[in-house]
Amino acid sequence: MGFRRVRFNNFRNIEPREMRWSPGLNLLTGENGSGKTNILEGLNIIAGWGPLDRGTKAVSIPTWNSGSTEVQLTGEIDGSEIIKVKIARRYAIRVDDKAASAADLRWKIPVLTFLPDDMSIVEGSSVYRRRMLDMVLALIIPSYAMRLSEYRRGVRQKAVFLKRGMPSMIADRALLPLASWIWRMREEGVALMSDSLRGFERLAPFGVGLSLKRGGAGFERSCEDDYAKAVMVNGERERAMRFPVVGPHRDDIIITSRERPASSSLSRGLRRRTAMALMLAASESVRRKLGREPVLLLDEVAAELDPAGKDQLFSTLHERGGQIFAATAEPVSPSVPCSVYRIVSGKIDKIEETV
Repeated sequence: MGFRRVRFNNFRNIEPREMRWSPGLNLLTGENGSGKTNILEGLNIIAGWGPLDRGTKAVSIPTWNSGSTEVQLTGEIDGSEIIKVKIARRYAIRVDDKAASAADLRWKIPVLTFLPDDMSIVEGSSVYRRRMLDMVLALIIPSYAMRLSEYRRGVRQKAVFLKRGMPSMIADRALLPLASWIWRMREEGVALMSDSLRGFERLAPFGVGLSLKRGGAGFERSCEDDYAKAVMVNGERERAMRFPVVGPHRDDIIITSRERPASSSLSRGLRRRTAMALMLAASESVRRKLGREPVLLLDEVAAELDPAGKDQLFSTLHERGGQIFAATAEPVSPSVPCSVYRIVSGKIDKIEETV
């Protein structure tokens, strides 16, 4: 599964043209600001995930110097289906000229995207760890993204109640079934990723373990009972902070190495290798559930790896199979088959193909 060809029309700084892509490793090279990340963003939009900056509105996406305010991204995937995404004041999505949703696209062509900040997934904010897990679950559980969105709306409503000094019991009753369901799905997702991680011990050969820490909870085994008790125990704290502190929006994925916190027990270099192993475990988890390799979009994620780590990464990516787009500003000469593209001021040229 992957992109055969993609056409960029008026998208950011990318020169309007059609590009054909390799089914394996596509290496995007060029200086910072040349357009590498914009190519990844275009692919991310065609795959149903939207802009890389989730706060970006359709009308704020800049366009090529054409005088038009409409953006069109067109992609042909392996099944010969044609995906068209038009962006003006809103998104209009069509698959083979039939109206479709973003969720439909995620099912048609599963994609996992990892950005430079994701390399801090071991020691960084819990936001990065939740994002990784949520990406996996949104691909393998059709209703996950919708129910997570419903939960987030409920949390925002509860926050309004708390800020106004109003009782939040009504919001908590609505949130309980959503929060408990998300906790169950995340616990299953963490177990799946833990099992998948065993296949990447060459990148992270130091007993990495994963577990879910329920946000503001952990009192009861049952997800429903745990949410109800956690809300009761933390009620005074929530009223004082005027913000919900219980629920999946406060979850974390605890990462250990030989049963010690990986964030403090591993060197910076080993934390970066662990981050890459987790990204590949996420990909393997999707493959196991869907029976097909997801496309990987990697933006400068190898920049902080040492030479040995980079060699191991490219070797592992080659063995994994599937389509990969890796953007890098550094000169890279991977010892595995790949197609190399040079991007200069939004212009894309294929400069090399190794076998």
